Amino acid sequence: MAEASTSKPCFEFRRNGKCKYGKRCKYSHGDQTQPPQPTARSRPRTEFENGFREWTFLIPKQNTRLLALDIGKFFRMGWDLTSKEHTETGQQIIKKLATEEGLAMIKTLADEQTSVVSPEMRLRIFTDRTLPFFRTISHPDIQSSLILETPLDTICTFLFGPNGRRAVDLFKSTTSALGALARDKTVEDEELSSIAVTANLAVLEKIVELNQSAQVITDFTLIVNELSTTVPEQLLQAGSRSLTRVRQRLGIGAAMPLSDGQPAEQRSNRPVFELSQDLPGDLSELGPRHDNDHVNISDIKILPTTEEIHSPRLEYLPSSDPTKNHLPGLAGLLDRQFRLLREDTVGQLRDAVQIEFKRLNKPANAQPSGHTHNDGVRNIVYKNVALLRLEFDRNKGLQVVAEFDQPGALAKKGAKEREEWWRNTRQLQIDSFVCLISSTGRAIFFSVCDPAPTPHPKSRNGEEESEDRSNRHSRASDVRPSLSRHAKRATLMLSPAENNSEDITWINTHVGNTHKLRHSLVEFPGVLLPSFQPTLQALQKMSLTLDLPFSQFIAPNNQHAGEVDIPAPAYSSRRGFTFNLETLAGGEPLRLTPGQPFDATPLREKSTLDDAQQLSTINAFRRCLALIQGPPGTGKSFTGVAIIKALLRNRDAAKLGPIICVCYTNHALDQLLEHLVKDGVDQLIRLGSRSKSELLQDLNLHHVSKEARPTKVEGYEKYQLYGELDIVLTEIEELMPSLMDPAHWNNIKDYLAQHHSGHFEQLFGRGFDADGFQEVRGKRFSILHSWIKGAPKRIASNRPIPELLGVDLKEMSGTERLALHRWWVQQSTAEVNRRFLHVLDSYHHIRDSIKRCHQELDLRCLLGAHVIGVTTAGMARNLDVLRRVRAKVVVFEEAGEVLEAHTLTALLPSVEHAILIGDHEQLRPQINKYEFQYDNPRGARFSLDLSLFERLVCPQSGHGKLPYSSLNVQRRMHPSIAELVRSTLYPHLQDHPSVLTHPEVDGMRKRLFWLDHNEKEDTLPSSLAQSFSKTNTWEVEMTAALVSHLVRQGTYRTEDIAVLTPYLGQLQKLKQRLRSSFAIVVGDRDLEDLETKGLEDHNEEETAATESNVRKTTLLNALRIATVDNFQGEEAKVIVISLVRSNEERKCGFLKTSNRINVLLSRARHGMYIIGNTDTARSVPMWNKVITILEKNGNTGDNLALCCPRHKDTPIEVSKPDDFSIFSPEALYVALLSGVATIVNKSAKIARHEVMMVGFWTSVMVTARVNVVDHTPLAAMPVPWFVMKASRVGYAWSRAKYGVAIRGAAKNAPSLAFLASKIVPGPALTEAGANCPARCPSVCGEICPEARYCQTCAEKSVKDIMVDYIMGSTYAEIDLDETPCIVPSCGHILTLESMDGHMEIAKHYTISDDTNTGDSIVALKSSSVPFSASELKNCPICRMPLRNINRYGRIVRRAWIDEATKKFIVWANAQFVPLASKMEQAEAKLREPVTKENLPKVPLFGQAQLSSALDKLSLEPVRLIGSRDQQVKAILNTINVRTRYKDISLLRIDIRKFLEEVDEAEQPISRIHSLVEDARKYRGVNAEITDVPSVLQVRNRLLATVLLLRCDYAILSDFVIHGGETASGKILRDVRLNLALNRKDCESLIQESRSRQQPMQEVEGLLYWARFVALERGRSASLSDADMTTLVNRARDQLDLARTICDTNPGQTAGMPMEVSDAEKMLREATFYAPVTNAEKAAVYAAMAQSFQGTGHWYYCVNGHPFTVGECGMPMQTARCPQCGATVGGTNHQPVAGVTRATDLEAEFRG
Repeated sequence: MAEASTSKPCFEFRRNGKCKYGKRCKYSHGDQTQPPQPTARSRPRTEFENGFREWTFLIPKQNTRLLALDIGKFFRMGWDLTSKEHTETGQQIIKKLATEEGLAMIKTLADEQTSVVSPEMRLRIFTDRTLPFFRTISHPDIQSSLILETPLDTICTFLFGPNGRRAVDLFKSTTSALGALARDKTVEDEELSSIAVTANLAVLEKIVELNQSAQVITDFTLIVNELSTTVPEQLLQAGSRSLTRVRQRLGIGAAMPLSDGQPAEQRSNRPVFELSQDLPGDLSELGPRHDNDHVNISDIKILPTTEEIHSPRLEYLPSSDPTKNHLPGLAGLLDRQFRLLREDTVGQLRDAVQIEFKRLNKPANAQPSGHTHNDGVRNIVYKNVALLRLEFDRNKGLQVVAEFDQPGALAKKGAKEREEWWRNTRQLQIDSFVCLISSTGRAIFFSVCDPAPTPHPKSRNGEEESEDRSNRHSRASDVRPSLSRHAKRATLMLSPAENNSEDITWINTHVGNTHKLRHSLVEFPGVLLPSFQPTLQALQKMSLTLDLPFSQFIAPNNQHAGEVDIPAPAYSSRRGFTFNLETLAGGEPLRLTPGQPFDATPLREKSTLDDAQQLSTINAFRRCLALIQGPPGTGKSFTGVAIIKALLRNRDAAKLGPIICVCYTNHALDQLLEHLVKDGVDQLIRLGSRSKSELLQDLNLHHVSKEARPTKVEGYEKYQLYGELDIVLTEIEELMPSLMDPAHWNNIKDYLAQHHSGHFEQLFGRGFDADGFQEVRGKRFSILHSWIKGAPKRIASNRPIPELLGVDLKEMSGTERLALHRWWVQQSTAEVNRRFLHVLDSYHHIRDSIKRCHQELDLRCLLGAHVIGVTTAGMARNLDVLRRVRAKVVVFEEAGEVLEAHTLTALLPSVEHAILIGDHEQLRPQINKYEFQYDNPRGARFSLDLSLFERLVCPQSGHGKLPYSSLNVQRRMHPSIAELVRSTLYPHLQDHPSVLTHPEVDGMRKRLFWLDHNEKEDTLPSSLAQSFSKTNTWEVEMTAALVSHLVRQGTYRTEDIAVLTPYLGQLQKLKQRLRSSFAIVVGDRDLEDLETKGLEDHNEEETAATESNVRKTTLLNALRIATVDNFQGEEAKVIVISLVRSNEERKCGFLKTSNRINVLLSRARHGMYIIGNTDTARSVPMWNKVITILEKNGNTGDNLALCCPRHKDTPIEVSKPDDFSIFSPEALYVALLSGVATIVNKSAKIARHEVMMVGFWTSVMVTARVNVVDHTPLAAMPVPWFVMKASRVGYAWSRAKYGVAIRGAAKNAPSLAFLASKIVPGPALTEAGANCPARCPSVCGEICPEARYCQTCAEKSVKDIMVDYIMGSTYAEIDLDETPCIVPSCGHILTLESMDGHMEIAKHYTISDDTNTGDSIVALKSSSVPFSASELKNCPICRMPLRNINRYGRIVRRAWIDEATKKFIVWANAQFVPLASKMEQAEAKLREPVTKENLPKVPLFGQAQLSSALDKLSLEPVRLIGSRDQQVKAILNTINVRTRYKDISLLRIDIRKFLEEVDEAEQPISRIHSLVEDARKYRGVNAEITDVPSVLQVRNRLLATVLLLRCDYAILSDFVIHGGETASGKILRDVRLNLALNRKDCESLIQESRSRQQPMQEVEGLLYWARFVALERGRSASLSDADMTTLVNRARDQLDLARTICDTNPGQTAGMPMEVSDAEKMLREATFYAPVTNAEKAAVYAAMAQSFQGTGHWYYCVNGHPFTVGECGMPMQTARCPQCGATVGGTNHQPVAGVTRATDLEAEFRG
């Protein structure tokens, strides 16, 4: 072992000088203190490297006196290097200062600073030495670094000193020095004083933050007070943030007042009756509710504990009134937000788990359905859960494999159907959040994780880590967990959601437990732990630091009425700073100084902003907390972009750092960032992976950080951490077997060896083998098992355990031995668990450190950014990094839609300027509990869905109101639409002139209309999954009809139309209904909501059709359907609204709030159509106002007026869905459009037409007024498949002047298409102004070329094109009536004769010799020969492919089929050879002798279980019967052979897969064959095609069939020989066989090989037939001896036949005679063995491999089928084609007649 491990050092030994494993450690304890370094430098040192080396040389050696001069130089030089902001050098300096030598230098500095008495000397030492040191460790890059967090803490803790004395003395001295420095009035010293104060306070803040004991040391309070009095206020301003935090930590000072002259606190005089409230934790009069009920939110666990779940008492929920809560001010605000948000997210999970607990305690037959709802949360219960085993992954940590009953819906379904069901239902997907519930009362939360193990990393020397490293214990079974593999039970991989020691101990003790405990698994679809956990954790951290910016405005300690005065941002108060606003004024100089008058004239004259936007922008710069409210369409995003660009212009002057832009949705964030990028903003980074913008892909943080390179410090840090991780993984690997089988004898042995040496010697002192057995007189017996069962009957005592610990083991009764054994197991298990928890903590600590190393790169990228874009969810997940970027400005978009908790966590401590843009009149934040909603009378006291933006703009009574700006000019809606929200919510809303010119909606009489109806909403379905959503089928059909009508007008594309509805259920129905006609786009949030509520359909065919439909279009060409809640911020030209609700109770549901109504009515630009019941809606006040406005203008009614764009005076009205197919204008013209020919007389002008409706259901007469030169008879054309579809005919059967005769129109028209007639006079479709009688230059059947190819009026360049290369004729010279032309898509022109010759049409068709008919096609020649097409033809002029000419379609398709088949042959051959090679390796591995090392391991049972299992195995024979699959499965399920057959069983899966893939049904020609048959059936044509495609390939299927037989025989024969064998050769079981089906499979192979003239495969079939007989002889499970004898004789006959075939075909059966002889020997000697590939056969495989790689030679038989020659390249003997039986091969290197070289295939193989 030592030799194998010397290449890797032991990191624990390197770190501590010792290792707990001692000599047993598998890593080296040699002197390897540094990672391998290159022996010679490959490049010269940089300036920074030289500087750092020189700096380190200033550190004196041990026992060397340090001069004062050296100290000053040391710290000055350190600051000089750090100030240059070279990341790597700064990291090295701080790392060095945190070492023993560096701390000694710091101690010397501190002692010198505090020892001097003279004020002058104290000041000089401070400025010369201490200040550079303070500036070094307080540098922003140093303070924000993740990787320097630990060394920086070490330095500051050292400065604190014992009991804080060193820090007290040091800061007393520096405070005195600062006072002296402040009294110096020189200009230079004033700037130095400001720097000194800032650095001093920053270091003091860090020290106080790290050491809580500083809060009780009064000297620190005295230092802060002295600093505040001796240093002038203007100097303290720069460090005011640090001073404020120090005061907060020390508990001194008070919050800043709101402003001077604030009115006194006011209280409402409204009489109230208050109920007493049960406070949290120890404040409760009844005591804590449970173990997770605490006064401080920082002590509360995010996920509910088991005791919390069982608690009957209600949780403490603080109200929105801060005066009634147990904490005041900011602490109370954070407490309230945390508790309410946790209850809204975690509370619903807790309640659902509580319900399942109650079910588990009921009788087993009381089982509810699998899908349940609880207070709006959907959950799915999986029953009879068992924890199978533990696994451990390098990256994912501890994992548990769980098993449960398959859902009832999967009863009697096959494996493929089960797989599809799990995939389509999206249940238990990766990252799904679940809870394991046990009848013992335990509840543990997990997340579902990927069962695939993490790939093994490269080792530091570049080699692959051993697979045994971390996953040797993680595959107790060869099969990964699978939801669908087994019919009755499903398995999955779970990862604990929290690293909770109690939960992990419970898991360890219950994994693999066979006790009759009832467990359930509850899944919460749509609930993801990362969606709420980061925010709650951030609130907890904020409650400890209370470092929220603007807390004096957001959560003042004293409530004040009236408007609050907001000061300017702190960064703008620096002397001499002014805002440069030239970006707002079109480049004109413009300055803004906060607090000074501002001349807005240049802004009004040059800016593109309107007046309200200008005022809002200016106010945003004047206030540190700016609020901008904007009604719909007023340009909130546009204003935000303008503000951000102006801030970027001032970025350097104000030292702003990155500007953080926060949006609620990914869509809004993408839009904002795209605007910035298009406006020229660079250095922009987006956080989060859910961006749909291609423009932002390269700006994603994940992409940008890949380009960043780690520093040497970071690289070495990761090197050390990964080394420590290896050590921890090794320890876990050693513990894992003990955890999975606590009762294993080896655990007891180790425990006794450490704690009870006497008992150890008695049991194991005589020695033991690897299985815990001893051998006595040639017999092996289990030590523990024998001791437990071997108690003398004379002893019947029953002493307690403490007494038994000192008793001889032989003197114990059987009862005592069992009791003592149980006690040993308990103690050893407890010790293993303690060790495992300790190592697991180390693992998590190392993983966190590695994560910080990776985050350091992210942080460096973010620090270099100018703009950082992130969603609120992404903000919470990345708070640790974003808190370190020192951003001073944060801009919130959609602030009114963001939960206050999310806004608070996004206000980073460094922020000095926050700009919130939103609209409190639109959607509020979405929450889960209706009981917490503001609009709920009972929820108003909580108002969790009230955003911070709304709370500040519209404060509660008695609270101060913050000033805000409003936008008032909307640029979206037509004034008639805008009036609906103007008259109800926004009285000051104005219309921009551009909206006055919005066009009317084509096809509609009015642009705004409410279609009133009385069709009732659907009754609730029985499924609980849909009981929380509403649907209205009539509105679905009406909406679909209206959308179809709008799209068919031709004016609006589908992306111009959006369908909105308030309910997810209606959304799903609309999606199903519309996706058959349109590409549908549903937003990500709507899709997530559908899945969360279980409303997503799982119809595989429809889903596939939809996905296919979406792939055919882009997002910009798709119809958008959405719920109201997920459409805020978006718009469309036309909006169609389905209100759904229509009931007698007049309940309006979701749409009773003005916020949702506002969003719903303000999305449309040109037109809006509402479908709903006005009686139901009138019960809501705002709806009543809207309906009144609509009625006043005649925009409501029960009939919807349509409009024909050609006959606008004709009234058309619809009132139900079917009316559209009758009266819609496009329905009237559908027959006309279907009958228009595009090739008509060019002299015709565009004809006008009229429609005269004689009757609605009788007939429609279509007439046309035309003005043409002549009246050529109508041309015949085929009718479209459905004439109702408005599609134009591409060509007519003969030349037409105008109009066409539609053949079969009446026959093929559907019932609703009664308007179509057999002859439809129609307008001539010509270009405007065309007046040319010339004919089309092409032939019938081809799409007519464009007008520029007209032979009469074409340009000269076209007429001069040479079209006949034989005759040399140009286009102008030929007679088109005699010599028509072909114009391919490339635009070149060739005569028909030339193109026919180029395409070799005579090879495929019979051409007429009749001079009257010309060279016309008479008939199709006999079916074309496979591979007859040399290649796909290209244009002879430009080489573009000729694939879309109808005349040559059959030729092109023949070539396509040939190409596809060739590729199939190449692929199949390339797949087979590696499988054959692996088969040889697998057979060789099985032939290795069985030793102790490779002996299959018995699972880790307890000793008693082991003995019982062995006894059972020795009694019960293994029966291998049925099919080969069943036999192999039975072998793999045998407990002690799984690992032996792991490799070959995986290979068998690959062979079976390959066999399926090369089946004839999967080949290209076969699939085409099937499609043709289906099409013929569909059209009523005889579906049978007797001509089976001859191009089908069978060679590879036969090869794969033989390979699978070979694999199965190898497994069977080895199992019979070694499956039950031990290292000593003992056979533990008997094996019985019935191989009748195996022989039947061989017979099928023999017959087909014979029919295909494949002697090699026929011999293989005969051989395996005989081998299976030899294998079964003596072990038959069903045959008598007589029957067996008959079978053996028949096997000999088969071998005789095989030998005859070999003699007849020696070249094709190379190596087979030797195998025939071996098989004969098996039958003769009654022995069997696994066949060995002989040299001749190996040579055949080698030749095959060469041919597959392109070094062999391929040929076609006379019928075009491919075959290969793998020798010298030319055939040496004749054979038969496997496809058709034709003679192939040859003699003397010459092929037989008809055989041709397949150069194309050889080219394919060579790649």
